[in-house]
Amino acid sequence: MSYQFTADELTAFRTAQTGHMLDTCYINVYSRTFNSYGEPVETWSSPLTTTECGLDMRPGRETPGEDYTSLAYDATIRLPIDTAIDVKDRITVIKRFGETLTTALVFRIEAPIQRGPSGIRLALRRVEV
Repeated sequence: MSYQFTADELTAFRTAQTGHMLDTCYINVYSRTFNSYGEPVETWSSPLTTTECGLDMRPGRETPGEDYTSLAYDATIRLPIDTAIDVKDRITVIKRFGETLTTALVFRIEAPIQRGPSGIRLALRRVEV
């Protein structure tokens, strides 16, 4: 027997989840173009709008999938359920617990996007820029 959440339950979960996201980030959207030599050039956008998020700086290790490939990550982040994101995008955290960071934290997405009933969870790897 499986249980399905009601629309009211889902709304309550999502409101609670977003209410506990104390950080602010940008979703840097991936794009790939080619230079005059035909070589690929990867870039990530610098959006003007921010997204509420919940960054957890505890590193971890998982073994997903059938091949048991070990996956190490530096942090995880929670995002609102309606966040548009792709595994090639990057996350730039600009505020932690409401405080503006002197140096933003930039991450790449290290694993498939995990979507739950109340939000999105990503395993991240720090990127030095």
